[in-house]
Amino acid sequence: MTDVINDAEAYGVEIIPAAVEPGQVYWKVIRVHHLTPEENGGRHHIFIDAVDEEGNRLYGSLFTISWDGGSDTVTIEKAPPDPGANFPMWKWQVCSVEGMGAPSDRVINLHTAHPDEGPGNTLFYHSFDITFLRTVAEEGETPAYSLLRGRVPGGGGHTLVLLDEHEVVQTQVVGADEQYRFSNLPAGAYIVRDSSDLRVAGPAFLDGRNEVILNFPAPLPEDRVFARYVLFSDPAWPETWVYLSLLAERLAQNDIPFGFQTSDAAQALKVSLVGVHPQETLHELTDAGCEVERLPLDPSELLQALESTQ
Repeated sequence: MTDVINDAEAYGVEIIPAAVEPGQVYWKVIRVHHLTPEENGGRHHIFIDAVDEEGNRLYGSLFTISWDGGSDTVTIEKAPPDPGANFPMWKWQVCSVEGMGAPSDRVINLHTAHPDEGPGNTLFYHSFDITFLRTVAEEGETPAYSLLRGRVPGGGGHTLVLLDEHEVVQTQVVGADEQYRFSNLPAGAYIVRDSSDLRVAGPAFLDGRNEVILNFPAPLPEDRVFARYVLFSDPAWPETWVYLSLLAERLAQNDIPFGFQTSDAAQALKVSLVGVHPQETLHELTDAGCEVERLPLDPSELLQALESTQ
């Protein structure tokens, strides 16, 4: 069995194993590499290669790159020493890659919104190199005993729906202890939805062997409309539009409401301040019972700070 090398795990990149039967031909990811600043040279690409068991490049192989709202296909056609194919990622795009024509491992969470690492790797200029091996599945390569469990605060008696790629996998009624448990799961990216109050938890990435704890967010108090709100500074200031262009798409992707009105932000449990705000704004929000945090003014630190406080 070929060992898998993934030095991009520190950048949130995961490999979702293919669901295959022993003896079945499939695409196996054998290498995921985040390019160093020297290797990258300011690019923002996914580089893809496909090889056979002898290490020969498989020209004509097709791979799908998918993202929220779209997809594209690339063909292995370039000659060494160049990678067989490449795909340029744009700002805020989060991609996955998998082979076509056979079951395939899937590489997920590829994007460029990583902090500066020096010349060659700066915010929105990061690249990844992925190698797929066309091989035959061996015995024991398709485990299906992952466990997904957690707590649903206030969810006793609620019905949960487990989804994988928008397909219903299992359903379950939460007990009085507010705990849920889905077992014997194959590899996949799973979301759990509470059909009673529409809360959602996930995604949780399972490899067919691991155990993941995925707790639901607490239900909102009756006097709150939002769990979190991002309040931008005065829209008349040019700096505000820099921050907005940097964060708006990511906030929308994660269903985090945002705007410029303190009165709207005051309806949230937690408020994240972006840009410069007068002290009166802070007082108004704290008086309304909001938890308030100030995010960094440096754009290169802003995205990382936003994600670390979710």
